[in-house]
Amino acid sequence: MKESTYQKIIRKTGRKPIECKCQACKQQCKTPCLGTPQDILKIIESGFGDRLFRTHWAVGLLLGHLDTTVPMVQAEQTPNGCVFHKDGLCELHILGLKPTEGKLSHHSIREDNFKLSKLLSWNVAREWVMAENAEIVATIFGMFDNSEGRLQLPKSE
Repeated sequence: MKESTYQKIIRKTGRKPIECKCQACKQQCKTPCLGTPQDILKIIESGFGDRLFRTHWAVGLLLGHLDTTVPMVQAEQTPNGCVFHKDGLCELHILGLKPTEGKLSHHSIREDNFKLSKLLSWNVAREWVMAENAEIVATIFGMFDNSEGRLQLPKSE
């Protein structure tokens, strides 16, 4: 049986799904967590596409590990934090739509968090440039292909 993207990221990072509710973990939810193309498509299909936008993951470039950014679509960062962070919780969590990085993120920081091959955000971001995800990425980018980088809603007649 083929390994899912989620299972592959768990294997590569050594992270396990966790639901810690400590203050440090709740603080993480103020910053949008990264989703794989599969995560983002599910969020769009569930009617939340208007809270997403085109962006670029730049951590690998800033750390000197990559020579470019990774284009992707992710949750909007508002002045108050992640657009899905409401009343101290993630709206997507209870709907089963929480992006992969949020499902696997935890307040602990270990040395392996700083190795690119183990870095959770990199393992999520790289799914946006993997050949096997090219079709789903093209579909998603097609929905956001405008100057604002926002979801193109169908024109009403």
